Amino acid sequence: MYELLIFDADHTLWDFDTAEKNAIKRIFAEQGLVYTDDLLELYRDINFSLWKKFEQKEISQARIKTERFRLFLHELEADNDFDLNKISHDYLIYLSEGNQLLEGAYELITDLSKRYRLALLTNGISTVQHPRYKNSVLHGIFEAFVVSGDLGINKPDKAIFEYTLNRCRINDRSKALMIGDSLTSDIRGGINAGLDTCWYNPSGKQHPADIVPTYEIRSLVEIYGVLGE
Repeated sequence: MYELLIFDADHTLWDFDTAEKNAIKRIFAEQGLVYTDDLLELYRDINFSLWKKFEQKEISQARIKTERFRLFLHELEADNDFDLNKISHDYLIYLSEGNQLLEGAYELITDLSKRYRLALLTNGISTVQHPRYKNSVLHGIFEAFVVSGDLGINKPDKAIFEYTLNRCRINDRSKALMIGDSLTSDIRGGINAGLDTCWYNPSGKQHPADIVPTYEIRSLVEIYGVLGE
C-alpha cells in the first residue's frame, strides 16, 4: 500500500525522555542545583508549552533555547543567578549526545528498510538532532533526514511534508504514510499535507474530534498490522 514511511524522531523512535533527563542532571550538577524529579517535570511542562507555541509560529526555536531556562529559573526565584546563554549552550551539547532508542525501534526500522523507503522528519533543533542521528545505530538507514531547524519550517506546516516528499521523489501522496506520536505536529501536519497518518499512542490518550489519524497504534510492532503484514 505504501512506498514511503515517514517517521517522527523523538518519542516515536528516539527515547527523548532519557536524553533530556541526563542532560538536565548534568546542567543541575554544574550549576549547583539539587536535582529532583519534580524539578524535571517543571522544566518539561515549561519546555512543552514553548514547543506548542513554536508549532503555532508564536515563538522561534532560537528564543526557546534560553526562554525555557529563564522561565524555569524564574519559578525557582533564581532569575539573576545564572548565565542563561551558557546553560542553553551546554544543555544543547549534552542533549545532542543522547541517542538512545525506544525499545524495539532498531529492530523495526532495520526490518522495514528491507521493504520500504524510509524518511525521518523532526521539529528538533539542528545542532541537537544532527549529532544524535549521526551517532545513532540508525544512521544511514533513512533516505531523507529532514530537520525543521535547517529549513525554518516546522510541523504541522504542510510545506515541510511537501519538502520531504520532494526529497524522496514521491508524487503520489497516497504512497506515503506519516508515523508519529504528536497529534498536533505529526498527525495534524500529515493531514494538512494530504497524507495518511499513523498515531503512535502508547499511553492510550483520546484524540480530539478535529484531529483524526488514519491509524492508531499502542506499540511500534503494531505498524506491521497497519502495513498489512
